[in-house]
Amino acid sequence: MRWVSRVLLVALLLATLPPEPAPARASSDPSRASSAPEGAPSGAQAETRRRVLGYHVTYATTSWASLEANVGSLDDVAAQWVSVDPCGQIGSRDDQTLKQFAQSRGIRVFPSLLTGSGWLNNRLLTDEATTARLVGGIAEYVVAEGYDGFDLDLEAVRPDDRAAYSAFVARLAAALHERGKLLHLAIPAKGAETRTGWAAAYDYAALGQHADLITLMAYEYSGAFSGPGSVAPYDWVDRVLAFATSQIPAEKVLLGLAFYGHEWNTTSGGSRSLSYGQADALARHHGVPMALDPETRSATFRYRAAPENRPALLDLPPEPRHEVTVREAPSCAITPPDPGPPPAPRPAPPPGAVQEHVVWLEESAAAAARLGLADRYRIGGVAMWRLGLEDPLAWSVLGQWRAARP
Repeated sequence: MRWVSRVLLVALLLATLPPEPAPARASSDPSRASSAPEGAPSGAQAETRRRVLGYHVTYATTSWASLEANVGSLDDVAAQWVSVDPCGQIGSRDDQTLKQFAQSRGIRVFPSLLTGSGWLNNRLLTDEATTARLVGGIAEYVVAEGYDGFDLDLEAVRPDDRAAYSAFVARLAAALHERGKLLHLAIPAKGAETRTGWAAAYDYAALGQHADLITLMAYEYSGAFSGPGSVAPYDWVDRVLAFATSQIPAEKVLLGLAFYGHEWNTTSGGSRSLSYGQADALARHHGVPMALDPETRSATFRYRAAPENRPALLDLPPEPRHEVTVREAPSCAITPPDPGPPPAPRPAPPPGAVQEHVVWLEESAAAAARLGLADRYRIGGVAMWRLGLEDPLAWSVLGQWRAARP
């Protein structure tokens, strides 16, 4: 019965989203105009709100299965299949089947470059020869492959590289706009300006002048680095959107929606990430209800079990037989610094030892609540992290919201 009630809860949330006055938004002075920069395609201009972008990854067959089944509910796809070396040379594994499938249905495709090294980012952003090589390589690659634009997701940028990152974005945006292409950014979320920490390097106002779309990664508030808690607490997401739309033209902003969660072992320690399917299987296996926490508006549940008392592994879709073209970067003589030894693995609890577990999850009811915030701040749309992790009910939630054009 709890599964039926969850469907009704989602419907109720969608039906009762209150109209709210729009908060103060970013200035519309000429330097902050929301229209496209000279040379940019018309798609960079303010578009109908409620766009839905989905992130695709090549390492999970569920990602393609989700895209194929729900392509009619998407406007854009960002595909993580680009890499970069310390010389600023890019490589890629372009799924030509996916590209043709999406573009034939009017879906824009943005190949995505993800980095997570402060050292690598520093070199890409501050060494002139490396920067020039990377900017030119991205622009040429996007044109050669016929993509609609490029998704840049540089994470772990050092705070003292803040100005260099903003300058790089301006330079890459200009190169893409000259070729009629778009620049999409994925950046960490913050509820106020800061010059320290994970989000310090991202100058929202400066980035908003050049990028065409900007996804706020408004998730991972709690994770392996913290104790149990919501991945994306509602009040924090509210503060993130309030700050972002005071700095960036609102129509350029996409709210990053998490469709995953974390499970913490509160007895012996440790945590792991979960898809909705894995969390649902855990709740069903242990016979516990998955409930929406009224404060954070995220789903959560607890259970007690011995280590060996686990649900069966989920069946995964087969590997798709797609045409993939590989772009290899030339050799690079620059060697990254030694990352050091990996952390020692946590000892496994003994068999039969009952453990306490807490799960926090972002699913369809959580998404419905956050879509109300997207409307309140009149932003351009939302971005899903990621295709293949989601609660199946999320598609009906997104579909109803997307169809209700403002």
